[in-house]
Amino acid sequence: MRKRYFIGGGILLVAVIYLLYLSFGSSVSYYVTVSEFFDRGTELYDTDIRVAGKISAPVNWNAEGLDLAFTITEGGDDMAVVYRGAKPAGFKEGTDILIEGKYQSDGIFQASQLILKCPSKYESVVIE
Repeated sequence: MRKRYFIGGGILLVAVIYLLYLSFGSSVSYYVTVSEFFDRGTELYDTDIRVAGKISAPVNWNAEGLDLAFTITEGGDDMAVVYRGAKPAGFKEGTDILIEGKYQSDGIFQASQLILKCPSKYESVVIE
């Protein structure tokens, strides 16, 4: 009788550990910078990835078609990005951004998600 409880408890423990492994593995999301992306060559082409950089000119927004085309830069490297969807609030040149999607062989990153860094409007004030 006790043997059955140990076997059942062991199976349950293994199942819980496996489910935790799956949930933590998918929730960890890494990113690379633009220069790190290009340093890795074609290895990251056509794979889901996150890339961090700063929004730079030109920024082209088509409100009717919900098309947003822009460039991100970091470390002297530039990456052309195309996103289809609503333009995020606070989206402007010079803002830090994290883009998620796939880099295509045509040299354009097809973004599926845009994550803007919070603006630094909360700066410390020096009291004299």
